[in-house]
Amino acid sequence: MRKQTKIAAIVSAAALLAIGASMTSFAATGWQEEDGSWVYYNKNGEQVTDQWEKSGANWFYLGDDGVMATDQLIEYNDNYYYVDANGAMVTDRWIAIDNEDAGDEDEPDVHWYYFQANGKALKKGDSHEHIFKKTLPGGKTYAFDSEGRMLYGWVRYSDGERQTGDTAWKEAEYYFGDENDGAMSVGWREIALTDDDAEDAQPGDSFWDEDQVRWFYFKSSGKKENGSGNSDGVGSGKLNKKINGKKYGFDEYGRMIADWYAATPDEDLSKQDKYYASGSDAIHGKNLPSSKATNVDDYTRTFMYFSSPEDGARHSKSWFKVVPGYYQYLGKYEDGDDYWYYADGDGYLVTSEIKSIKGKKYAFDNKGRMKKGLQLMKVDGNDILDIIADDDAGHPYDTEDDFKKTALWAKANEYYFYYFSNDEDHDGSMKTGNQTVTIDGDNFTFKFKKSGTEKGQGENAIDKDKHKVYMGGMLFKADKDDKVKILSVNGGVEALDVDDFLIKVKADKKQTGESSEKIEGAGGISVNVKKNSTYYKWTEDTTSKNYVLVNTSGAMVKSGSKKDGDGYKIVTDGKYGISLIVVED
Repeated sequence: MRKQTKIAAIVSAAALLAIGASMTSFAATGWQEEDGSWVYYNKNGEQVTDQWEKSGANWFYLGDDGVMATDQLIEYNDNYYYVDANGAMVTDRWIAIDNEDAGDEDEPDVHWYYFQANGKALKKGDSHEHIFKKTLPGGKTYAFDSEGRMLYGWVRYSDGERQTGDTAWKEAEYYFGDENDGAMSVGWREIALTDDDAEDAQPGDSFWDEDQVRWFYFKSSGKKENGSGNSDGVGSGKLNKKINGKKYGFDEYGRMIADWYAATPDEDLSKQDKYYASGSDAIHGKNLPSSKATNVDDYTRTFMYFSSPEDGARHSKSWFKVVPGYYQYLGKYEDGDDYWYYADGDGYLVTSEIKSIKGKKYAFDNKGRMKKGLQLMKVDGNDILDIIADDDAGHPYDTEDDFKKTALWAKANEYYFYYFSNDEDHDGSMKTGNQTVTIDGDNFTFKFKKSGTEKGQGENAIDKDKHKVYMGGMLFKADKDDKVKILSVNGGVEALDVDDFLIKVKADKKQTGESSEKIEGAGGISVNVKKNSTYYKWTEDTTSKNYVLVNTSGAMVKSGSKKDGDGYKIVTDGKYGISLIVVED
């Protein structure tokens, strides 16, 4: 936008008349009009050339032919001046002068000059080793070259030269607007540029195309903010610049960072999906690694998220839901699915951790994604060493039967089930106590510990108060067809068929005679068994501590007899132990 302070030279009839009146003098001395031009004779009667002469309040220049110059740029004693259409020296004014090279590549139509109160054009002198800039009335700052021409566009600090071409934004530190503006940029400025290396950059939206429109931030000195030489930067980027209360990042050339960013992303994309063995070496560090990471967590933590190209503010102590980055997680980037992430106070992603945020606990995997629903994890304190997916080939739990098998394995291998809200957009936090969990379309009752270092872990024990049995948090109960179910509770909960149970307790098969008999079972309990009935008994009382019977509500059967779906009558001993198994003919 053309500055209002810049004006073109104009002919003033009133000024011309005033000058003419002031130039009236005696013949052969002072100002004379000859052949329609003004000349000047000194006191010796000699015509003056290449010299300034004053008339009234104005200065006028006599050229090498002795004729008063008008409407032109004057070079005099290594300085530049301008005389208007009346020949008067211009002061305190912008003047646009046609560019002889207009039409050539990167050449403007006009060059702008600023002439000071003494008439001299502002220019870079020999003593200015670097850029020459000057703040003018009105408070804006401009830069000038050694010929007094106002600089515009990208200008390099080291020599104060205007930079052109596709790499100008990389090579220069200052930006002075377009050819009709020229004011030094301070603060935020959106600038169009061409990046010939864009195809090698991190893929993203249009801000990573070859032709880009990017935000830059210029300090009060006019220098652009960038990552060069900053101790809080990583590699060639600066990631921690606070502006108006928000944190921003800038790459080595000063472009505001947007979206996912890592200073040195690993181009070996095959590493992204590698799983690193659980253990202490898999727990992420709390500080950004100084060298390229070899661990998934550490590699993930080299990435930060800087919001949209229009905003760019770095996420710190905040949630955000986005599609993973190309170099951060290629597989999910290509799927286009978005996930919730949380960045800590330094902007690093929280990974492989159960983290308390505003009084609630959340889980994050080694890619930084918040987990939801039922999760099988191995933990060390709040650090997550491993997460097993519900469709894992070795230990699935996406069906009821698979869950029960995996829960038994998990107990033996110090893995635990946790449950996090499925309503990820409104919650996503850890759930404790009694919860309803859906597996393969069916709802199940679970119980998760409410406090202590094991908070959130699924119960793996008999609830003595409620007389119910849990494994991996799931309440074990008989289905309607089974009516009751025998559970092994020695070291882990396992549902048993009667035949399997009888083998485990080493039962002997017996039969009553022609009349009913009173049979004493394990634990000393006695019951009447009808004639011609088969019954099973065992010699050692191991059932009261190793086996229990549960009904369809999940409650343990303390005493009495219950028939299962196969017709077996299972007798309990009054202490929740199993005493006899009877088959009545």
